[in-house]
Amino acid sequence: MLQPTISRTTGTGPRVALALLLVVLATPGLLAQSTLRFVTPRNMATALGPTDLELALDGPPGVSLVRIELFVDGRPLVTLSQPPWKTVWDAGDASRGHRITAVAQLSDGTRAEAVLNTSALRINQVEQVDLVNLYVIVRGRSEGYVTDLAQDDFRILEDGRPQVIQRFTTEQKQLNIGIVLDTSLTMRGNRLDVAQKAALNFLEVLQPGDQAMVVPFSDEVHVPDTLTDDRQVLARAIESTVAQGGTALYDAIWKTARRLRDFEGRRVIVLLSDGKDEAASGLEPGSLHTLDEALDQALRSEAMVFAIGLGRGLRDLDFYRRETVESILSRLAGETGGRVVFLTRAGQLKKAFQSVALDLRHQYSLAYASDDRARDGKWRRIRITVPDRDVEVITRKGYFAPGHERGATAASH
Repeated sequence: MLQPTISRTTGTGPRVALALLLVVLATPGLLAQSTLRFVTPRNMATALGPTDLELALDGPPGVSLVRIELFVDGRPLVTLSQPPWKTVWDAGDASRGHRITAVAQLSDGTRAEAVLNTSALRINQVEQVDLVNLYVIVRGRSEGYVTDLAQDDFRILEDGRPQVIQRFTTEQKQLNIGIVLDTSLTMRGNRLDVAQKAALNFLEVLQPGDQAMVVPFSDEVHVPDTLTDDRQVLARAIESTVAQGGTALYDAIWKTARRLRDFEGRRVIVLLSDGKDEAASGLEPGSLHTLDEALDQALRSEAMVFAIGLGRGLRDLDFYRRETVESILSRLAGETGGRVVFLTRAGQLKKAFQSVALDLRHQYSLAYASDDRARDGKWRRIRITVPDRDVEVITRKGYFAPGHERGATAASH
């Protein structure tokens, strides 16, 4: 290959240009390199909620895309293996920017990479772009999941007022899961063994981009510092649980929801418990937080609670003798858009965890901008219907308006 020689004498410009041109001509493919690029969104644009990611390849004839791997902030999002080269990504509330990396395998054996950055919302943008994001499960009255609905089939009411759906997709968003396991003394023996096996099987629901953490609780709640997509780490955490002590049920919900708040995407708490919130002595509550505080935190964190209640103790009244454990678990699941399953035998746990996994894989994603622009932090009730179909619609019952961190609790509504 020719190497250009740059002379420092007067009049060398033409010689340098000629030498560089010869280098280019002598290097096959230098003028026809393949370039991977994002079609949407634009670089440094603000991405909010469900966002289209589309890519294209610019290159010489005959070179095509074979596969594209997408990463968000270093974590795997999805692998595209055929056109159209696009997907939908849940960008969350745009409270911070993200780095999206695409790595492509090309038909000529080479690789290409594209990087795109999104921007966080500016303070003066917030008033115009607050979206209420909802994840919705639809079941037929006499059949399974209803998966053929379109955006126009849904109706949303906020405090009785119709709202306009602005985003709709059936694409599955990233899961951030807290697997919250009751390891109190009442779970000892076969009950804990079966629960561990069922939880291990549940890990199979995790797909690329999903993350989870295992939160065992008895008298104390042990919440990991972060989530992980490493199934071996999660499996070891499940297998290392030991039955001991009392039941800090409300603290477990509160702390897990608070930790999930730091992660974007679908926030899910999968809870297994066999009894009421109570200390091992039976003389005091097991938690520092109350049920209302636990529910409040789950709603503020937009975490769906899927509760599995096990055993005959579910009909016992709570420590304050106000309501049964069944009622408590039903309220946690119902208000947050999850579901509750009651079991009499530990042998049914595998099927219960599988039913939760199916729910998580059959969700519609809807978003709307409320017509109430007040930033008062108040609780707002949501109702979603499918008027033309005889179906059951499962989603969270409401949300707290932007504004003050503390406001009216959902328990009071």
